[in-house]
Amino acid sequence: MISTEVLFLKEIETKLLPKGATFSEQQKSVIFHNNTANIVAGPGSGKTTVLIAKCAMLLKENIGNSKGICLITHTNVAVDEIKSGLSKIGFNNIEYPNFLGTIQEFFNYFFGRKAFHIIFGDKNIRIMDDEEYRERFDHFFDRLKPNWYTNNNPNVKSKNPQLIINQDLTYDVISDANSTYREAFNDSIKHLLKFGIVTNKQCLELSAWYIKKHLSKIREALSNRFEYVLLDEAQDTNKFQYELLNSLFLDNIKFQRFGDPYQALYSIFDTKEDAWIPSEEASYINKIEIAETSRFNENIANLVRNVCIEKYDSFRSVSSVNSFQPYFITYDDGLELKLKYKELISTLEEQSSEYKSSNKKDAILSAKHDDLMSLFEEYIVSNSKVKKSESGVKQIYSLILRIISKEIDLNLQQTEEKLNSLLENKKIIAKLIKDLITKDNIESTISSIILEIEKIKNDIIEPSKKEKIKEQLNSFKNEMESSRKNAIVEQEKEEFYIGTVHSVKGETHRSTLLVLNTVFSDWHGTYSYEILELLNNYLIGHYIDLENISNLQLKRETKNALKLAYVAFSRPTHLVAIGIHKDKLTEKLKEELIEFGWKEW
Repeated sequence: MISTEVLFLKEIETKLLPKGATFSEQQKSVIFHNNTANIVAGPGSGKTTVLIAKCAMLLKENIGNSKGICLITHTNVAVDEIKSGLSKIGFNNIEYPNFLGTIQEFFNYFFGRKAFHIIFGDKNIRIMDDEEYRERFDHFFDRLKPNWYTNNNPNVKSKNPQLIINQDLTYDVISDANSTYREAFNDSIKHLLKFGIVTNKQCLELSAWYIKKHLSKIREALSNRFEYVLLDEAQDTNKFQYELLNSLFLDNIKFQRFGDPYQALYSIFDTKEDAWIPSEEASYINKIEIAETSRFNENIANLVRNVCIEKYDSFRSVSSVNSFQPYFITYDDGLELKLKYKELISTLEEQSSEYKSSNKKDAILSAKHDDLMSLFEEYIVSNSKVKKSESGVKQIYSLILRIISKEIDLNLQQTEEKLNSLLENKKIIAKLIKDLITKDNIESTISSIILEIEKIKNDIIEPSKKEKIKEQLNSFKNEMESSRKNAIVEQEKEEFYIGTVHSVKGETHRSTLLVLNTVFSDWHGTYSYEILELLNNYLIGHYIDLENISNLQLKRETKNALKLAYVAFSRPTHLVAIGIHKDKLTEKLKEELIEFGWKEW
């Protein structure tokens, strides 16, 4: 007799997978595993789909039970994707005792807010993102900074302010700000704290203090509420977060960590170490692999295996995709590189209708923005105010949200919650977005938007603030129109995306070209390594274990170069290419590349 679990999994397969597809044995071993484990899921292995299926199975098992599941991920996009998948299976509302949210929401909700009120009293807490927080910081720093200070205000995040809580519940702020203005910097942070304005990092520091103070009781309470904890994209968890999560859940609740530890990019350009390293935990935490990819065939899988920071012999392709052999392109300048890449793509399209019909993008990547700007004159780092990756509707919604949040003096999350609490507010916002997109008369549109914002705020906006809002909306309208025009021009000029490796993490491409023009060095110039030099052996199949590299700087930068190559090479379905400046390609390297399977273009 087929068990109810197996029957439900078959139902999940029909709702999540392509017609006729089923979960592999590796995927099923994860879905049915019922204890603490590290789930190492390679690129294209269906990790998110498996996680959604696992979550659905647990939710069904726990119907009527007093305990729930806790699913923590890192972005709201991931939360929405998981919720959408669960909705397809029939779970539309994830309610108590379950929790599904970002890691920031988890710490803020359970611990950070409680700790804040213990230290700062009943005042309202406003947790702000970096951009919001910096605007508030600048307001105080402009008042407190020394008279001689004429530079741009310091970047708050880079000065690493830390909240210190004393035993008598008083607090202090320390930072890496220059000693000449450190007092003004730290006092500005203190003023923000007095007004209840904090960053997510400060909320995490508050959470750590609260957890340490009440750890045994918190662990007991969490074990009474949750049967399972599922951590998504574990490789993106920083050391501070990871240690706190382990203190809360390890040896206490079934704690499963999902991710690809070889894609941990956040620590590449600083001195931080990766937090989640399953190979180092293997002696006490079971490691389960989903090492079969359906994204590309062995032509690409072979490259990905060989640029992994650890030996990854188990990673293999089960795909029917007709991926090409990898190519290396020599170039003299950016224009020649683009023309050659375009020619290669056109040639391969003639050879493969499957490749030609793919609607995924072709990309040119490098490690840093500076690398791309030095190669392509037209490359400009995207303005954070108008994100090319966001739709016009999303851009306008974000702007209106920012304007209203400042008027009602709440952070973005609280403002959004307030707006979503009333159907009438949702209708107003929808009308605002439609008007700003479709109306040609910007003056009357902006005036009507201000009137609608007044309704939401439920009182009168001062005339001076009306003018400021009008300026913001005018500026945004012009910026968005300019962005659209530039996008059309760029689309006409280019047939592929140009960006950093970081910018495409999590994406799937049709073809990807990694330009090997990055130099890794320290600020003091004590060492300098070219990425081609670091990757040389790995590109020709001579794998060197990082533990066998005795030079610490060389070891670290080789690891960083491998991570970048791993992410870049695992994006495309059909074509991996590398770009090498003609002055850097020796005859010896050329012969070795061809011998390993690369083709020259």
